[in-house]
Amino acid sequence: MKASKSLLLPIAFTLTAGAAFAEGPLEGNEVFNFQSTLSRADVQAQVAPAYKADQIARGEANPAQAQATVVASQLSRAQVLAEAAEARRLGLVASGEILPVATPQQAEQIRLAGLRAVQGNAVVQAPSAVQAH
Repeated sequence: MKASKSLLLPIAFTLTAGAAFAEGPLEGNEVFNFQSTLSRADVQAQVAPAYKADQIARGEANPAQAQATVVASQLSRAQVLAEAAEARRLGLVASGEILPVATPQQAEQIRLAGLRAVQGNAVVQAPSAVQAH
């Protein structure tokens, strides 16, 4: 029991020190200490026309820009699903801010998985594969 109390003491000090630092003002916030002359309703009234004209992005994507980036795909649904499953199996699906990059071999594995899906799970070999005679 005495050992657990001695382990908890440094943790308690760390938590209280962190709380003490968190109470003060953030450094650099002095610049943003200003008083607005407009009410919230005034600002919303000024911004409303820009929202209606889709000149202001909502969230992370601007609807006008999102429509311009639509690309037609030559891949079938089965092929896309198979490639996505293979990428997930290889651990190449983005998670949060981590963006994994496939090696050329992994990219080829993903491509072949899509081709297998289109051809009905037949064995598909890479065009650069060496054939032994």
